[in-house]
Amino acid sequence: MIDVHSHMLLPEWMAAATAAGMPPPGGMMVAGLPAPSWSIESHLAVMDEHGITASILSWPRATFFLRGKAARDLARSMNEALAKVVRAHPKRFGAFAVLPLEDLSATMEEMAYALDVLGLDGVSCSTNIEGAYLGDSRFDEWFTEMNRRAVTLFIHPALPKGTDQIGTGLNAAILEFMFDSTRMATNMVLSGAKKRFSDIRMICTHAGGTVPFLASRIGILEPLFGAGPGRPVLSAGEVLEGLSTFYFDLTASTSEASLDALRHLVPASQLLAGYDFPMMPAATISPAIERLQHYPGFTEAERQMIRTGNALRLFPRFASTN
Repeated sequence: MIDVHSHMLLPEWMAAATAAGMPPPGGMMVAGLPAPSWSIESHLAVMDEHGITASILSWPRATFFLRGKAARDLARSMNEALAKVVRAHPKRFGAFAVLPLEDLSATMEEMAYALDVLGLDGVSCSTNIEGAYLGDSRFDEWFTEMNRRAVTLFIHPALPKGTDQIGTGLNAAILEFMFDSTRMATNMVLSGAKKRFSDIRMICTHAGGTVPFLASRIGILEPLFGAGPGRPVLSAGEVLEGLSTFYFDLTASTSEASLDALRHLVPASQLLAGYDFPMMPAATISPAIERLQHYPGFTEAERQMIRTGNALRLFPRFASTN
């Protein structure tokens, strides 16, 4: 089993966050919760306990609280630390590169270093960057280069602008992250960017947020209301076709309702295992595995594709190391 949605709290990041004054009273917070304890050894122990052969590590938006040289230096130090982890455990870990996303020139430079020199397995980014969603034309140069390289791009939700104006008091991970994945995927398709950059293998995390449930509605209403200023109107079929070109990981999304909706959008060949450890506790992994194993809508061959086969197409080096 290959887990494509797995995080790390590297000492390099913890030190930079502490130096920037991020820890509130009581200790470091991550996504509104106390930072979990993490180490390579503890991560390997959780993997062994749950039959996870390999985990692809990521920390999207790692540099969001920094700018300029400080952001570039943190991305570089984290990528070099990730490469060291992968070299030490090539059969167990892969890594998506950390990029200083607020600086696109630096992002492209760091991407080239991470892929060409360090040999990382892909790159990571967030659904929006300072409020601009992937698919915005300001990212075209970066996406053109990723398309040329046929990069595997891991896209993790981020806080949307204006979250503090929502009065529910709920942690953003409960609802807002899911809605932000939906905004990103929809914008990628309606902007035409998903079709123009079709060689990028994009992983939309957490089963695409609400995309599987809303895909048909988007296809019905976009021809009526339009795709946004200056954009050509797509047909319902074109909208559904675009949304169905993402890979989706199943983090917190192995209930029958979630899987039923996904199966109406994409085949099993575009689904991937993901458990979000350590941001989600290890206790959530076994129930997720059990739900997938007992879901009646997949054959055993399809479940094996989700656990391993699909990830091996994206990360072929594991086919030779495992």
